[in-house]
Amino acid sequence: MRRLKLEELEERAKAMTYEALKDYEIPDEIRTEIALGVFFDGEDRIFKLYVPGERPEDANFISSARLNSFTGEGTVEVFLPKKK
Repeated sequence: MRRLKLEELEERAKAMTYEALKDYEIPDEIRTEIALGVFFDGEDRIFKLYVPGERPEDANFISSARLNSFTGEGTVEVFLPKKK
């Protein structure tokens, strides 16, 4: 079985994350500061949206999408309050 390209996984993660974030509030003041980090964990690729801090450990995470690099299947976890 071949591993999917990182670009393909990123596109899937973006679509999944966009759908997951529809139920959450993203404060306007952080929208322009959001960054994407990509991490490798065995066969999984993890795409994290975050607002950088002054130091790496000060980053505020918004969401984390974990996708299997062979199947493209995955899940999204969101770290924001839900819309009221």
